[in-house]
Amino acid sequence: MSTTSRTVAQTDRSLRVHRVGIEDWESHRDLRLDMLAADPNAFWADPDEVRARTAQQWRAEIAGPRLHLQARRGQAVLGGIALLPAGYTPEHPIPPDRAHIVSLWVRPEARGSGIARRLFAALTRLSLDLGRPDLRLDVDESNLAAQRLYERLGFTATGERDPRQGRSTAWVEYAIRAEHLLAD
Repeated sequence: MSTTSRTVAQTDRSLRVHRVGIEDWESHRDLRLDMLAADPNAFWADPDEVRARTAQQWRAEIAGPRLHLQARRGQAVLGGIALLPAGYTPEHPIPPDRAHIVSLWVRPEARGSGIARRLFAALTRLSLDLGRPDLRLDVDESNLAAQRLYERLGFTATGERDPRQGRSTAWVEYAIRAEHLLAD
């Protein structure tokens, strides 16, 4: 991150990171639909299934187990990220000190302004509060821009790869200790 971008990110007091509550289901839905429309291959979700969800299903998603955060300037939602402090399913448990980072997305017009860094900082504090300092995320091997962002933040590839069903690419796992992410 350039010095100018870092300064903007640190001094932009109008930008706040908000923990998404059930009452925020509409802004959460709108952000998820926008991210899947803009970058459908970057996420695990099936865009058709997501578009078909009811208000009750959106509220249930927010209720857990994922903890969702949004970057907002006023009422405008500029990006989001989520922390999954358990495995994706009961059949996929994770160690008790680990959490998965999922669903990072920043609106194209807001990219490069430090929003991802602010989202990661808030998510990192949340993971430490939960006693889960071992942070992991998966990124499609073809998503070079995301990989560069994660590497700039200090993430390293673990060597774990998971082929994507129906695609010729794989998910690549990245990891970082939460305290290293906050050190920058």
